[in-house]
Amino acid sequence: MYLCNLMMRTNRLAILLTIMLLFAFYGQAQDTISPHVTVAEDTEVRSNFFVSTWNWFSRWREKAQLKGYEPGYVDFPRQYPWVAGLYGTMAITNLSLHLPNLSGDSYCQIDNTTGLSSKLTAGLYYRGWGISIGPKLSNKSDFYFTFSSYGRMIGFDIKIDYFQRLRSNLRWADIDSDNPQRGQRRGLMGPEMILLELNSYIVFNPKRFSYASALSQTTWQKRSAGSAIAGISYYASYTGFDKDFFDQFDTNAYYFADTLHHLSHNILVGIGYAYNKVWDDGKWMLHASVLPLLRWAYYTKIDINPNGLLSNWPESQQTAYLQTVNDLQAGARATYLSAACMLKLAGFYNISQRWLAGVICSIANSWTNQDDGMHSSIFDSKMLVYAGYRF
Repeated sequence: MYLCNLMMRTNRLAILLTIMLLFAFYGQAQDTISPHVTVAEDTEVRSNFFVSTWNWFSRWREKAQLKGYEPGYVDFPRQYPWVAGLYGTMAITNLSLHLPNLSGDSYCQIDNTTGLSSKLTAGLYYRGWGISIGPKLSNKSDFYFTFSSYGRMIGFDIKIDYFQRLRSNLRWADIDSDNPQRGQRRGLMGPEMILLELNSYIVFNPKRFSYASALSQTTWQKRSAGSAIAGISYYASYTGFDKDFFDQFDTNAYYFADTLHHLSHNILVGIGYAYNKVWDDGKWMLHASVLPLLRWAYYTKIDINPNGLLSNWPESQQTAYLQTVNDLQAGARATYLSAACMLKLAGFYNISQRWLAGVICSIANSWTNQDDGMHSSIFDSKMLVYAGYRF
């Protein structure tokens, strides 16, 4: 239920904007129709409206994509504005949460991993705009969706990654009690996780360097060039531990939680460098970019629900439980600076003007180190092997 509510809140704005756009297009089409036209004429008018709108969009995108490039450095196959591709993706994502007891030295460390997941993703790009989707294919894979716009100087991409069930290792220490304990459990059935990313970039050498040639292959880097780049990102993660996770612990303790939901928001800003090395007039290309980032992390919500009615617990355990929840929520509200880094490596081979193949590797690592609050780190790596076709 928590996941459904989260997804509904995430999609509500997109659905509203889509409906508004549809009504706007419909209203403009209706304004051009006389009340005395026939059904056939009505259909033709609407068809002409959408055709003219698409033609305007196509001309605008071509001008925006090509204007300003220095001749000889970047080109675009004008007769083939579309690129369709199939991507074989292998990925590993690790999430680590350190949940401390702020009143002492007790803590709970949960390390979660997807293991090596694989999926087949289909992508379609038009003059720098693109969409790709990868549905679930096996128990180890997940849902992956991106929408992107890679322009000459400014671009962005939106990514949603959903992991249905991670694997977890748990370590804990209860040092503050009269009977100190430490322990660990490995190979647990872990939480579900949703990652939402909005990444944007600015290229400082837009006349000679094309980021789109590396990210979507909708332009063609003809000569080697590099550029300083700036990045601004918004990053959100949801982690949900359900009753099945806590039922794995063989204990009769009343104070075990029933569910735990963690939602965090992050803003990242940084400056880096990217370079496209080409051979044979752009037939071969190697791309490398690194973007160190400062991460302003602020956790907005952590929900912990007790196992059963709290009023039925012994008073001492009620007090300990409420203190732990208050400590965790206090840590979740803390804000602080931390660091992150994004690295991309890619190699491409333009077989012809229409066929291409390549490999893209991306690594993103972000971490926090707050002495008296919640710690978290996320390592996300992907390798895509793909074949594309321009048309």
